[in-house]
Amino acid sequence: MKLLIYFSLFLFSQAIFAKDVKLIKFYNNHWQITNKSIEYLKKGEILAESSVENHKGNVQSFKINIAALHKRKCSRVLRKLSMYENYSDWISFIKSSKYDEKNKLLTIKADHTLLPFPMIVHIIVERARTEGVYSFSFPTGMFKGLKGKFLIKQHKAGCAFYADSKWIGKHTKIPNFVIELFSETLTKMAGNILFRKFN
Repeated sequence: MKLLIYFSLFLFSQAIFAKDVKLIKFYNNHWQITNKSIEYLKKGEILAESSVENHKGNVQSFKINIAALHKRKCSRVLRKLSMYENYSDWISFIKSSKYDEKNKLLTIKADHTLLPFPMIVHIIVERARTEGVYSFSFPTGMFKGLKGKFLIKQHKAGCAFYADSKWIGKHTKIPNFVIELFSETLTKMAGNILFRKFN
């Protein structure tokens, strides 16, 4: 009897795993995350991990990985995600957000107690209207030269989102842990707010 129960549980777990294979592959192609992390994503959690390092010659580097999964279809998620101009209406620490369609330039003014000072961030990025891969870069500012990408793809479990970015340059004079803290915390905060808008 016990053997039958164990075998049934094994088959059940394999069926669940098989259903998630494509979803796991989607994330692991870019960021090695655990099956436990997939379960967190299914519950609507935003995953973010940043790391900042110091290098010789007064150089600092920064990278961040972000993953999210929304139960709605990507077509619905994208209708809100692509409305860059409205981010300041939805996210409290974004004080203004403007998008120049011609130059593909998103300008954000941000202020929060976690930030070392109020920031103006310029981002070159296409408006995300469909599933796919979108590159972005910072042409100015403290992290000038930062480059990254975000991906959006429909899966059975929902609309999968992944993003990463990297930067290396002159030391910002901001402690590494402070950059890690505000980048992870504010990313999760913004993601959670936006996801509520998608419902």
